[in-house]
This record gives sequence, C-alpha cells and structure tokens, in this order.
Amino acid sequence: EEMARYTGVKNTCALSSGTAGLHLALRIAGVKSKDIVFCPSLTFAASANVILYENAIPVFFDVHPSSWTINPDILEQQITKYNPKAIISVDLYGQSCDYEQISFICKKHDIILIEDAAESLGSEYLDKKCGSFGHMAVLSFNGNKIITTSGGGMLLSNNEDYISKAHFLSTQARE
Repeated sequence: EEMARYTGVKNTCALSSGTAGLHLALRIAGVKSKDIVFCPSLTFAASANVILYENAIPVFFDVHPSSWTINPDILEQQITKYNPKAIISVDLYGQSCDYEQISFICKKHDIILIEDAAESLGSEYLDKKCGSFGHMAVLSFNGNKIITTSGGGMLLSNNEDYISKAHFLSTQARE
C-alpha cells in the first residue's frame, strides 16, 4: 500500500524478486511461444531472460546514447518490422525512458508496455514517479537497488485484473 501511494499506482503485488515480477508481467500480458518481445540492448540479464522463460523471441535494439534507455526514434521503425507483443523498457541508474513518446507509440500499435523500474525507484519523469508508466511495472529490492531488503520485488499496475492474476500466480495458483 505504501508503494502504491508513493508511485501513484493503484495496485501492487509483493514478490520474491524483480525478475519474478518481469516474468509474471509477460505471462499476464499473454506472451506465448514465438511471440516477439522488445528489450533494450543495455540491461541486466533478467530483462531478457524472462522473455526466454516464455519461449518468446527477444529482439534487442540500441539505446539512446545520452540516456542509455530505449530510443523512441528507433522504436517505431522496429515495431513496423517485427510486430512485438510486448516491450520491456528499462530505466537505468535512475534515468527514466522517454515515456511520453514510448507510451504514445505503444498505444498507437496496441503493444503492452512493461516498465522495468528496478533501478529508478524515486526518480521522476514529467512529475510522475518511475514505475507508473507501463501497463505494468516492476521494482526490485535486491541488495544493489535504491531501497533494499536484500531481496524481493514488486509488480505494479493500475489494472486491478493484472495484479489479481499476479497474486494468484505468485501463490502457486492455489484456489
């Protein structure tokens, strides 16, 4: 609840790691075998590994040279070429992506945006907290992150159904 208030996102699910959050986000987004998922070329391995967990195809592309995050100028032409099911954006070293442009492009092409905000908790873009831009966002509390609990992560979304599904799946799908 505190993280929801802090980020301005309505729903959260505490998890064992940020990687678990990314994996659940892809599962909730409906990514299946052979689907294409975009991922920036500069990221921690987890952002790409979770794509492989779903037997999907990661497509990497260059980052913007000044921010080290997704380059929106390249993004749209790559969408036309590859038609991805989802995009994992990665905020690095407290620097957020250009979510104004990226969100517009994702909406235009009906693509799920998963924000990997593991390294940007506390940062803002256009007066909004990182972790509040994607259809889903992921935070990490690993030992090398902004706020650490020596491990753990969180999935955030304004879509209550996404988080309900995350709660269900993260507890071994028990009914």
